[in-house]
Amino acid sequence: MNKISSNKLFWILQIIGWLSYYLIYTAISTWYKSFSSEDLMLYSLTYVLGFIITVGLRYPYRYVYSKIERLYWLPITIVVGSVITTLLWTYIDMYVSHFFWDNGDTVLRQRLQLPMLIKYSFIFIILMTSWSSLYFGIKYAIDWQNEKKHSEQAEMMAQKAQMEMLRYQLNPHFLFNSLNSIRALVDENQKHAKEMITELSEFLRYSLQHKDATFVTLINELEAVKHYFSIEKKRFEEKLEIEYKIADEVRNYQVLTFLLHPLIENAVKYGMQTSQMPLKIGLSAQKTGAGLMLEICNSGIWIDRKGDGNHIGGTGTGLANVEKRLKNAYGDGYRLEILKGEKNICIRIEIKEQYLYG
Repeated sequence: MNKISSNKLFWILQIIGWLSYYLIYTAISTWYKSFSSEDLMLYSLTYVLGFIITVGLRYPYRYVYSKIERLYWLPITIVVGSVITTLLWTYIDMYVSHFFWDNGDTVLRQRLQLPMLIKYSFIFIILMTSWSSLYFGIKYAIDWQNEKKHSEQAEMMAQKAQMEMLRYQLNPHFLFNSLNSIRALVDENQKHAKEMITELSEFLRYSLQHKDATFVTLINELEAVKHYFSIEKKRFEEKLEIEYKIADEVRNYQVLTFLLHPLIENAVKYGMQTSQMPLKIGLSAQKTGAGLMLEICNSGIWIDRKGDGNHIGGTGTGLANVEKRLKNAYGDGYRLEILKGEKNICIRIEIKEQYLYG
């Protein structure tokens, strides 16, 4: 909450609080006692005085609050501030009462006697302690909300920056693999090589169109995947078979951009090394009770990196980046599984429904 809105909130609560207390207290007192017009004026001046004193108290309180580093100073500040302002309020109230002094007015005479002085001092200190506690309590709550909001914004910016960095790592990774595929085909089939360049151009167009997007619809992500598969299909021809199982109700769900590409690349690259031909790759997207399930399966066997059984062979950039990006985007709202069969491998990603839009 900024300074203008905090200032506005202070005046709203200040006016409503004091006015409400004055009306309630005066109504109760009038019910039990018969007040003259001078008595009512004196009571009104007393609470106007309390209103003015607390307005002035706001400024030293605000200064002290800005300097306090530990919360245990707040109760001390409240006690000291309440005692000082109570003495000030009581003294000024007595001084003002003398202007209304009338020997025939019993209420005014009693007001200036010690028992009533003690009574009003007790009321004043309760009011000042309550006001001070509310002031610091509300101010602390506002500052806590502001700090929480700023912290969340900073965390979101840091996550976005990291996600962008990871995504930009994936683009060269994909480009490197695609260019290798085109290079391998140039001498074998120039027509297919040209078609592959066209498909790669379409993929790069997709990349540029969504360069500032963290999330895209699943159907858009699948279009880019199909461009990649088209390139690989022209290279491997009958050695590669692809199957899609995409449920209609999930096509408009929002997913991370370039989420599927590194998994698809791994399926082609390592499937070609370990699978009997043709290599069979299946891509499915289904709605489950928990949310969205994406699954990429390929024939072949799992290849462990040397010294690390948790990642696929090679550099491990693709799968590692997928894990990091999922963690940044969804926190604990996702699950990534690697299912290793005797003749096939599946990478399964489940995203909880509350993180899906569309």
